[in-house]
Amino acid sequence: MRKYFLTCTVALLATSTANATTDYAEVTAKATIEVATQLDCSELDFGTIVVKQNNAASTVTIPQEGRLTYTGDVLSVEDYSRGLCRGIDDEESYSITSTAATINLIGEKSKEIITANVVPDAVELFEFEIEGVLNIPQNVTADTYIGSYTLTTIH
Repeated sequence: MRKYFLTCTVALLATSTANATTDYAEVTAKATIEVATQLDCSELDFGTIVVKQNNAASTVTIPQEGRLTYTGDVLSVEDYSRGLCRGIDDEESYSITSTAATINLIGEKSKEIITANVVPDAVELFEFEIEGVLNIPQNVTADTYIGSYTLTTIH
């Protein structure tokens, strides 16, 4: 019986190997790389903000058009400015591919994180402004908060 089993096993292996096929494919890989030029953008600066001690959650909004507004326990805002980007002057049209984003601003001393919502918005054909809303948390720590994000255009 053992001899019969070994003979059958060898026969099956020989049969399956004899009927095997081999396939192949030649695959092409491709990459197109373009080098981006740097846009000339000024900072979106929410300015110097004074809040009440033990403040409630508050916001400071820098719109594209109109005046700066704030909510909550903000007492004053000075020296603010919208971000302005230029540099798209050799093409007839472009599109902004970095839309509204929430970015983290980190306190230089405290390392506390606050957030800002930023939105690029076309002003003219060859420039656009960055507007935003700064979200000030309850009981914020006095500090200078800095953050950034990448804005790209296709033209």
